[in-house]
Amino acid sequence: MTEDQLQNASLLELFLLEAQSQTQALDLGLIQLLQQPEDKQQLEACMRAAHSLKGAARLVGVHQAVDLAHVMEELLVEAMRGQRQLLPLHIQLLMQASAMLLAIANGQPVPELAELVAAIARQYAVGQPLLSTAATASTASKAPAAEMASPPQPQPASAALPPTPVAAPPLPHSDKESTEHRNHTLRVNAERLDLLLDLASRALVVSKNSQKFSTDLIRVKKTQLHGRKLLESLREMLMEYQLPDHVFHNLTELTKVLQTTQNQIQHSIQQYEHMSWDAMLLNQQMYDTALSCRMRPFADLLTGKARLVYELATQLDKQVQFLVEGHHTAVDRNILERLEAPLVHLLRNAVDHGIESTAQRLQAGKPAPATLQLTARHAAGFLQIELSDDGNGIDLENIKNRILAKQLSTAEAVRTMDEQELLAFLFLPDFSLARQVSALSGRGVGLDVVQHEITQLGGQIALKNRPGQGCTFQLKLPVTVSVVRCVIFEVGTEMYAMPLHRIEQMLRLPKEQLVIVEGRPHFWWNGDAISILLLSQLLGLKEGQPDPLGMGVMLFQDRDQKIALSIERFIGEQSLVVLPMDSRLGHLSAVAAGAILSDGTPVLILDTDDLLTTAHTLLKQGQIGHLTDHSSAVAVKKVLVVDDSLTVRELERKLLTGKGYQVTVAVDGLEGWSMLRSGAFDLLVTDIDMPRMNGIELVKLVRADARLYNLPVIIVSYKDRAEDQQLGLDAGADYYLAKSSFHDESLYEAVHRLIGASGL
Repeated sequence: MTEDQLQNASLLELFLLEAQSQTQALDLGLIQLLQQPEDKQQLEACMRAAHSLKGAARLVGVHQAVDLAHVMEELLVEAMRGQRQLLPLHIQLLMQASAMLLAIANGQPVPELAELVAAIARQYAVGQPLLSTAATASTASKAPAAEMASPPQPQPASAALPPTPVAAPPLPHSDKESTEHRNHTLRVNAERLDLLLDLASRALVVSKNSQKFSTDLIRVKKTQLHGRKLLESLREMLMEYQLPDHVFHNLTELTKVLQTTQNQIQHSIQQYEHMSWDAMLLNQQMYDTALSCRMRPFADLLTGKARLVYELATQLDKQVQFLVEGHHTAVDRNILERLEAPLVHLLRNAVDHGIESTAQRLQAGKPAPATLQLTARHAAGFLQIELSDDGNGIDLENIKNRILAKQLSTAEAVRTMDEQELLAFLFLPDFSLARQVSALSGRGVGLDVVQHEITQLGGQIALKNRPGQGCTFQLKLPVTVSVVRCVIFEVGTEMYAMPLHRIEQMLRLPKEQLVIVEGRPHFWWNGDAISILLLSQLLGLKEGQPDPLGMGVMLFQDRDQKIALSIERFIGEQSLVVLPMDSRLGHLSAVAAGAILSDGTPVLILDTDDLLTTAHTLLKQGQIGHLTDHSSAVAVKKVLVVDDSLTVRELERKLLTGKGYQVTVAVDGLEGWSMLRSGAFDLLVTDIDMPRMNGIELVKLVRADARLYNLPVIIVSYKDRAEDQQLGLDAGADYYLAKSSFHDESLYEAVHRLIGASGL
């Protein structure tokens, strides 16, 4: 590629960025003009956006965009001058043009260009402008003259009500200003930017950890001072003896040398502390600057979203006010890109499912226009995104009926489920409350995709339902995934790390503060008795020797409940560079990432949400590990065996029972799924070919369930072909054993590797 081509590519990329910003401003402004078509401020903002796009397109030679932006600008200028009132038809055409401008900037084909340009041109008095040669040539062969003479037929625009004023991104005031901005922009490869941030984060961690050397120097200084005092005492003691003068002279000189060394050490400490502090500040600034290069405003995610809500509401004959707060909230570029699909799913879901029709709202005593509010903010070190609507909420009875209709659980189990357990079904694949399949909904694809993507980003999603009043989706995501402050501790004989911001309190409890109830440790906290769960039990490890100073406890607040996890020993706190786990390791239960301590020791960063989910299950089922005098008890492990063959079920049950495991059996996948939903198990062993629900379907349901997602799974099947094994592993199984080569030890070894020994 020549130098000219490189420069041209850079300009095209900049044009795309500007098109994204300006079309977003156009969409927001046009929707507001639906309600107030004579709003001079919005008319001017939209006109300037079209004008800036025309100038930018002309600069980079995108003639199609020049033609389209020109007719948009002319129509808006007439409206500004009071020569023409914007009608819903005009705004519909302008919104189509905004979407087409973005498509042109993305390099997509636009065969309807000439048709749309002609349609807009006919709306203002100047007449139809001549198309540029490039635009005409690109479309003349694709659209007959009769079609070009007929404008597109937009859908009625009166069904959707525009939102109240929403702050739009600032618009350039002139082509000159836009050009000057481009001249100060430098293209940087994304991989190099990521490398820069990685190096900056490592430098920051090293600089912070290097401060401990100052403490080491102070310790050396104290030791040296103690040595000098001992030498002075020795000199005074020797004065009583008749020793040669040179002995006392040498002692005096040695004392002076030690004093000089003492002063030098003190000076070095001061210099080191000063340099270390400066280095830490510089590294912090470098890291913050590198991080800011990866951060983008939340507004970048909003391109086209107002238009999406407007068009969807129009199609469904609903009125929706779309409000946005937090345009300028900074978000990591990678996180922002991966939020695109989940946000579109949630917006479509809210307009289609959550918001009632105008007639239904009026009948319920609600205002005709519904409110859909999207908020982004930073809170407690996280990016928090909320999408709320004031629709009808979610009918729990409808969920129950769908569960029973799809045979996902028994009627008895459904009756005992609380609201959150019922809402969790909405995140299952192929689960929908829509009565019929349409182009918009009913296929059961959406919320499961959203949950999967948010989980992959290290975040979590929650749904709060207000029957008759609407619902709120809450997304909690890391602002960045580069460096995290962690507490380092020991469980058994291994060191682990956990993000500090998730821990409410760290305690060391002496024996006299522990209350043993039914063999389980409790302690009093603000008037409440808190049960302590053994973290070693959650991780499947043997307990180590207890700290003689007291039991280490980490206290968490989760789901309106206090959770306490015990550890053997606190080691300290460190800022750790997060290292993603190698994909070849597959899914590791309770593990979020890896890291390297300042002394070079590798540690695993635990997945707090995974551990707390397991803890809730144990508390609910009463499966809390007992405290022993020697801290060496192994928890009883519960295994669910699912197989339609009586012989195989009994063989596996007897084998695992003989090894100390508590085994429950199910005759097919559906019964197994019901038991999994209503009980607590440490492992699932399942066949594939079974009536009502096969093993592959069962495993997929397990992996799609928020509570069961981390449950270890072993498939035991007569199917021993490589493609069958791959199918099982792809579904989410941790092990695949063929019955043709099945023997006792192979099953036990797989079970032991996944969940360890059992203490039954």
